[in-house]
Amino acid sequence: MIASLTGKVATVRADSAVIVVGGVGYKVFAGPSTLASLLPGAEGTVWTHHLVREDLQALYGFRTEDELGFFELLITVTGVGPKVGLAIVSSRPVADLQLAIMQGDEAVLTAVSGVGKRLAGRIVLELKEKVAAAG
Repeated sequence: MIASLTGKVATVRADSAVIVVGGVGYKVFAGPSTLASLLPGAEGTVWTHHLVREDLQALYGFRTEDELGFFELLITVTGVGPKVGLAIVSSRPVADLQLAIMQGDEAVLTAVSGVGKRLAGRIVLELKEKVAAAG
């Protein structure tokens, strides 16, 4: 499991960055705010979720451990894959998202591309108690 990466940022694209660690370039998918914090040629650090499937391996990067933890909680919800989870985490600060879930404010979630009313309701239903217990 790759928990974090620190290395030279080789490139930053619209949805990902390549970070070179020990001579190996790792492609890391990330949201706009994380990508904005990575400058090509400079050293960068991201907290990562290493997704391993039969046909795919991918890294998803975050600026903070809180963002990573919330992402990992989101993807436990049926219908929330890594791309939607990344979009949700990237949409607002984690504390705002947690508050919206605890208050049942589905509008905050449906404002994210890829999240409809049904999925927002499922996220609130499945995570309300977990978010409250963690906070």
